[in-house]
Amino acid sequence: MKHIIPFSLFALLTLGACNNSSDDDSNNPSIPNSDLSGNWKVTYFWDEDEDETYEFNGYTFEFKSDGTFVALLPGGSTQNGTWGERPDDGVTKLDITIPGAKPLDELNEDWVILEKTNTSLKLRDDDNTYLEEIHFIKQ
Repeated sequence: MKHIIPFSLFALLTLGACNNSSDDDSNNPSIPNSDLSGNWKVTYFWDEDEDETYEFNGYTFEFKSDGTFVALLPGGSTQNGTWGERPDDGVTKLDITIPGAKPLDELNEDWVILEKTNTSLKLRDDDNTYLEEIHFIKQ
């Protein structure tokens, strides 16, 4: 009996010190940026209740391995932002942050990755109040 009490106390202290943070993604490291090298264009953009793909006509995007996201705008100018992948509630998300007016501001999301291949990237916003989805294809 003398050995059960110290062992029980040790077990309680050990288990109490463990922190299961499956719901807390603040401690999850980011995923190294995968190979999305090359130029990409938007082939589909649905925002709320309508197809707004046309807003990205003439835009090209580059996901650089250092986490830089570059938008090549119609007319030849560029706008730099950032991107990165991370786990969140059992899914992988792709975060894009880029300054600028519409349509670039539409990209500022933590997108759920629906599909990622060497030539296709399909993303959806996880906000269930309305559908927002974007598809990129490698040029």
